[in-house]
Amino acid sequence: MNIIGIMVRHYLAIGLLLIMALGPLGASSAMADVTDNTRESSPLLPDWSFWPTDDDKAPNRTVSGASRGSCSSEQVTPLLPGSQYGLTTQTHPEILFATSVETPRQGLFVIQSTQSDSYYYETYIELPATPGIISIALPSDAPALATNDLYQWSLILMCNDRLRPDSPALQGWIQTQPAASNTNVSLEQAIEYREAHVWYDMVSLLADLRAQHPNNPEIRQAWQRLLDGIDLTTMADTPIIE
Repeated sequence: MNIIGIMVRHYLAIGLLLIMALGPLGASSAMADVTDNTRESSPLLPDWSFWPTDDDKAPNRTVSGASRGSCSSEQVTPLLPGSQYGLTTQTHPEILFATSVETPRQGLFVIQSTQSDSYYYETYIELPATPGIISIALPSDAPALATNDLYQWSLILMCNDRLRPDSPALQGWIQTQPAASNTNVSLEQAIEYREAHVWYDMVSLLADLRAQHPNNPEIRQAWQRLLDGIDLTTMADTPIIE
């Protein structure tokens, strides 16, 4: 027998001995590792960093960012795609923001219809003293948003706890659509929102999952990639403030 044949038989024997030594538990563990790695890199998972532009659906901006001394709209960043537009299935949706350490402590949140004067709601918001991801939800006692209507929301920052004509402001657009019949708090549901291009519900659900399951690799990867896609990579490990 030539030297190559001897080496092949030698390594085959070593492999068989390792399998016998590992036993059923070791083999299962090895298979689990392979399964986990396959799942994390599965091509069936969506590209969370990509989002359609939707530029044609968002009206022209009427409110721009501003700054007054150390108080700036850059201290609060909405979790939105570049178009500043997104869909929701909720009558009382929530909007997520990333806040910095120097964020003003108060803001005025306003939401109004862009198609008529039939809807207008405003409320004062307490902003956190520590940086993090926060949610501003339309409260349950506010009028419900009508299905298929387009709304503009604004968050006006109150520098030194005061509102002024030049107070920094952020804005975005939110459009409602009929709710799906089956919803649950799961990554699969977030993927369904992603595939249906329902931005606000997808981001809200992913944030909830990230807070509830901080060590889940698929959720952590989805959250990281989502923030990568909207230029908030540095906020991936920032706490979600509930």
